[in-house]
Amino acid sequence: MDASIIIVTRNRAADLKQTLQAMRCVVPPDGLKAEVLVVDNGSTDETAEVAKSSGTGGIPVRYACEPRTGQTLGRNRGLAETSGKWIFFTDDDVRPPANWLAAMCEPMAEGKAEAVSGGVRLAPSLERPWMTSMHRSWLAATDWITKGAPQSMVGANMAFSREVLGKVPGFDPELGPGASGFSDDHLFAMQIVTAGYRIIDRTDLQIEHHFDPSRLTRGSWLSAAEKRGASHAYVGHHWEHWGYRLGKSRLFLANRRLAAWRAAHPDEIREEGCSGEELALVYDCALIKGHIKEHKRPRKYTKHGLVKLGAAMQEVPS
Repeated sequence: MDASIIIVTRNRAADLKQTLQAMRCVVPPDGLKAEVLVVDNGSTDETAEVAKSSGTGGIPVRYACEPRTGQTLGRNRGLAETSGKWIFFTDDDVRPPANWLAAMCEPMAEGKAEAVSGGVRLAPSLERPWMTSMHRSWLAATDWITKGAPQSMVGANMAFSREVLGKVPGFDPELGPGASGFSDDHLFAMQIVTAGYRIIDRTDLQIEHHFDPSRLTRGSWLSAAEKRGASHAYVGHHWEHWGYRLGKSRLFLANRRLAAWRAAHPDEIREEGCSGEELALVYDCALIKGHIKEHKRPRKYTKHGLVKLGAAMQEVPS
């Protein structure tokens, strides 16, 4: 197998069906053997039926199940279940362009890089006038990705050579949706760079993200801010080896700043959307609180390590 496209999904059969239908329009390069692997992350809806009954034109679809919930566990299951020379990750709510596979393969096939950071744009129907660059990036839009030699990738559109797994064996199961919430793809990308591999950007090659509209509600934004802060704290303590000083005092001051901002901006509370200023303050509180929590735990990596210490990838299905 030349290319394995992995989609991890949980209880989103309707979205998955539309994504697999869109995959039928993807045209593999001549002579390239590709597959789509749908990893069912413990669904209780019709996900299995949708995956098993789907065909995507010239790209066959396979089904695998990872009953333990957590997107990174699903991703690691996908790595174990596939044999593609090039591995692609995308989501169950996207629409790729017809040339997606060919354009993402090209830099790796030509030896320009071992990983590719693809582009993501928001579906037009989900765009809002109040969105800032921060709002858009939190919805997986890739406008923020550094051009030329990016240091990060977004899980909705990324690819890498299987050789990368020789040094970076998988995704950390304590990160990502179903666990901390975020940062699994970012940590994996930073480990790829640390291992000496090259990431090239193809952010001009954009898939369209059709996320659930419920993610636009105020409650969803606040939850995302808290999870992002906690996820960053995990990476900071365990992988970057942050120092620790005056955690409780910093948390007290951060909570005061948030309370003062909310008292001064009562008109900012609305059903859809959330002020970027408030999100940044909530994120800061969660980051400090998360750092206090993680500081009590033994570090899971050597500084900028490529493999988790101790149990390490025993959490990865074999």
